[in-house]
Amino acid sequence: MEPTRLYGIIIDSLQLTKSQIKSGQNLSVLLTKEGLSSTQIHQLVTASRDIFDTRSIRVGNTYTLLRDSNRVLYWIYEHNPITYYICDFRDSLPKVTRHDRPVTVIHRKMGGIINSSLFQTVIDNGGSQEVAVSLAGVFDWTVDFFSVQKGDHFKMVYEEKQVDGKPYGMGRILAAEFNHRGKNNLAILFDNGKPLQYYNENGESMRKRYLKAPLEFSRISSRFSMRRFHPVLKSYKAHLGTDYAAPTGTPIRSIGDGTVLEAGYRGGNGNFVKIKHNKTHTTGYLHMSRIASGIHSGARVSQGQVIGYVGSTGLATGPHLCFRFWENGTQVDPRRIQTPAADPLPAAQKPAYFAVRDSMLAQLTAITLPEN
Repeated sequence: MEPTRLYGIIIDSLQLTKSQIKSGQNLSVLLTKEGLSSTQIHQLVTASRDIFDTRSIRVGNTYTLLRDSNRVLYWIYEHNPITYYICDFRDSLPKVTRHDRPVTVIHRKMGGIINSSLFQTVIDNGGSQEVAVSLAGVFDWTVDFFSVQKGDHFKMVYEEKQVDGKPYGMGRILAAEFNHRGKNNLAILFDNGKPLQYYNENGESMRKRYLKAPLEFSRISSRFSMRRFHPVLKSYKAHLGTDYAAPTGTPIRSIGDGTVLEAGYRGGNGNFVKIKHNKTHTTGYLHMSRIASGIHSGARVSQGQVIGYVGSTGLATGPHLCFRFWENGTQVDPRRIQTPAADPLPAAQKPAYFAVRDSMLAQLTAITLPEN
């Protein structure tokens, strides 16, 4: 009969105890309780110095003790689903070794029709919040996820990491399409010798001059309107911007590269940042709880850089960002602005890209959307 092994150790004649790190337990408290001497614990800390920081043990993580009838022989600490450490006390001086389980990557396919939210739809179809965030990130320049509506739908092929046959995070989204308000948006991951990027059906980069939204994900509480009842002033007036309701402290990002024209407190706008992106376009970010460090008049900012945090300063009844967009000095609805894409693939690389595109399109087409 084959011996029973755990962590590669034959355990047939050993006593096994499995537990979790509890609040207030450090390594010394934990191992003293298990009968190890202060000398042994000190020797363990010394032996692990270049392998494992014993101060990093986390509440809730699992550990295993293996002992014979007299003493502890092994203490095994699960750092995460991949990495574990074996502390061997059989000799006069303890030995510490690190072990990493192999990670396998499989391809997953998913399709969904949005009924309530993108997050919930992804989860309902077997995905995770990480998958939903990654999907939104792929279309950050082309789909305004704050205006996603019931009936919008998506398909995607993505990588799932597994350890011992169990999911352990995701890898890359290889291909995806998102149908928003009847318009289909396609994104294919392609390696052209530069940092990996997503391209559309024509080989144009998904990256554009401006992000579709200044927050990564929340909800729009009030859309662009020439006549809105102001909740503080108690009167109807044009609302030349888009309100994004989000918890206080949510990071606000610049939708594009530019130069800060103004950063400070301005009456009803509260903490306010205004950025000039080029000769045509300027954006404004209102009601911040605070402005990010380094954001001041004249500062250069890059697309996606955090410039402040959601708040309710100025004329605001609750935490939100009022986002404003000027075109040639006139405030316009930012959701209607069409911006140019980054450089397309060189002509010489397009045949290779189209071959990848066609292969991934076939996989996307084969995905059946679930019935609502």
